[in-house]
Amino acid sequence: MSEIIKNKLYLGDMFDANDEVFIKNNNISCIICVAEKLKINNTNSNVKVYNYELSDDYSCNISHYFDEICDIINKENIVLVNCVAGISRSSTIVIAYIMKNYKLDLKNTFIGVRNERNRICPNKNFMKCLLDYELSLFGKNSLTYEKCITLFYYT
Repeated sequence: MSEIIKNKLYLGDMFDANDEVFIKNNNISCIICVAEKLKINNTNSNVKVYNYELSDDYSCNISHYFDEICDIINKENIVLVNCVAGISRSSTIVIAYIMKNYKLDLKNTFIGVRNERNRICPNKNFMKCLLDYELSLFGKNSLTYEKCITLFYYT
């Protein structure tokens, strides 16, 4: 699990989301699971769990959920966003949140999140969704799609 914003936002995988000791010790009040068919075994009634059945493929328009999930993160105290591996779906959501709420462009946001969790890698479709979201937020892109893939995507 990686702390992306101190005392506010964590990014992790399915094991992190089910680690009740870590959840309790870090005062996490909300888990946002953005993976299909993934069960969070939360027994703490003080922790809210939001489930989004998102697939990690080219058919998923993850951007439909950006604003809704950003609102949840803003409303909650300390949040963990997770998917199966903490690489693609959850990192995409965290990047969208930071761009929107901290007014940072995609390039700098991606670099900052990767500095905290070096294995992030949104799929190519999610990269396109993030570029479109950046354009809607700021009226311009900090990167082209090709540059984005070259800099941030690995196979």
